[in-house]
Parts: sequence; C-alpha cells; structure tokens
Amino acid sequence: MSMIHSWKNQKAGQKPYVIPSRPESLVSIVELMKAQEPNTEQIAAILRKDVYLYSSVLAAVNVPVFALNHKITDINHAITLLGLDRLFSIVRLAALKNSLSTTERLDRFWDSATEVAEICASIAVKYTGLDIHTAYSIGMMHDCGIPLMLESHPDFKAFLREANAQDLLSLQNDEQKRFGSNHFQVGAEIAHLWYMPDSICEAIAYQPTVITVLEGTLPCSDEGKLLLSVLTLAKDISTVYRRFWRIYDSSEPVPQLSVVLEYIGLPDIEYLDLREDFISLLESREND
Repeated sequence: MSMIHSWKNQKAGQKPYVIPSRPESLVSIVELMKAQEPNTEQIAAILRKDVYLYSSVLAAVNVPVFALNHKITDINHAITLLGLDRLFSIVRLAALKNSLSTTERLDRFWDSATEVAEICASIAVKYTGLDIHTAYSIGMMHDCGIPLMLESHPDFKAFLREANAQDLLSLQNDEQKRFGSNHFQVGAEIAHLWYMPDSICEAIAYQPTVITVLEGTLPCSDEGKLLLSVLTLAKDISTVYRRFWRIYDSSEPVPQLSVVLEYIGLPDIEYLDLREDFISLLESREND
C-alpha cells in the first residue's frame, strides 16, 4: 500500500465543505510540468498573465528566510535561480493561499501560519536535508483545513475557542463527532487536490498522531516523518511565543516533543537554546 493511501483511508466523513477550484493558470503549469523538459518560457508567460500569482511568487521568493543572494524581480530570473520544481512549489502555495483567503477574514491565521513556516524552514535547513521550500509549505498549509471548516460551519470558530489547549487527537475526534469531518483530514485533501507532494499531505493529516507515526505504527514516508517532526517543533516554538493559532495556545508541555527530538537527533538542551533564540528573534521583530 502506498503512503498516500494510508492517510486517505482516514475518512473525513461528510463533506459539507467545498474545496476551492484550482485556477486555470495552475492547471496549465501542471500540464507543462509533466513534460520531460518543461518549457520555461511558456510557464513564465502563464505567470505574467496572472497578476496575483506573478506578484505573489516574486514576494514569496524574496522572503528573507530563503536567504537568496540577489533580489528577484522577474519570473525568468526566479526560474534561473530556483529551478522549476522550487518555483512550482511557490506557485502552488500562493494560489492556494489566495483561494482560501476568500472565505473569511484570516489575517491573524495567515500571520501565525507564516511565523510557523519561517521557523519550519530554519529548522529544516539546520537539522535535516529537507528542501527549504517544502518545509516552508508545510508550515503555511498545516492548518489549511480550518478556513473551509469556518466557512462550512458557523459554529466552528466558537468550537475552536472552547477547545483551546486540547490535545490534537481529542480535538480531531471531537471535530469528527460534531461536524462529520476534521480540519486535519480536510487540509490533507486540499493539499492533495492542489498538487502538494504526498509528504506534505501525510504531515498535515498525521499531526494528531505524531508519536504513533514516528514509532512506525502508521505507514508514513521518511520525508513525511521529517516534515511532521519539523512542524511539531515549529508549532511548539510559536506556541511558547504566544502567537500561534488559538487552539494550540497552551502552557502545557507538548508530550510528543521528546519523541520528535529523538527522531531528528536533536538534544533537549540544544533545542531549548534554539527555542530561546527564535523567541528572541520574534520579539525583536515585534519591537522593530
């Protein structure tokens, strides 16, 4: 059984939500990317015709966390420096964020997601062999099911407030019972339909079962396990800084941290120092 099937077999249940349609520009790029040698000029031309994607891609490419040596001001320049696979990762993320942002006023949600994404990217570069853009994507999209749950269920926001600080497995079960679906599985389905890598889909779906996954009870790819580990640490750091999404705002220690740290080979003391460094960085940004 392939890894993608394992999380797909976790049923989201009823589907009162509607996953946003993929823009024609993204579908066209996907078709071009199937070629053995994709035509970069055609891909660049598609992006130039989509004002939102064009501007969003350039903004995303120039995020400081990616530490590029040159500011990118043109799509062709972006393709040259990044390569098509990394560019496509950014295009995919920008298009999905735009589609999900139409459902509610989600400024705080995306601010928190961006914070987690930047931490994910930094941890991935320092402690794993993960691609920085893939790590950034899991940080941005790990809770991408929430906007659709908010749109589909008027009482979902109140439910999240009531569930504040609840462990994720209990949260998932309570969502499933109350709404017939849960935002972890919904998020994984969104990611899959929007051409996200299987490893990202796995990491989104398996957030409530980190320990089970890392202990090998649930089938998951090695990259999926690494993404899940990096994401768990990033969420913990963001939680401590008290800027993460309300459902994770807890002063209680995260029980899976020790399992995650052991999996990626990061000593407890080193992680605590790393967390303090991130918190100091976030505080300094807040004061700028």
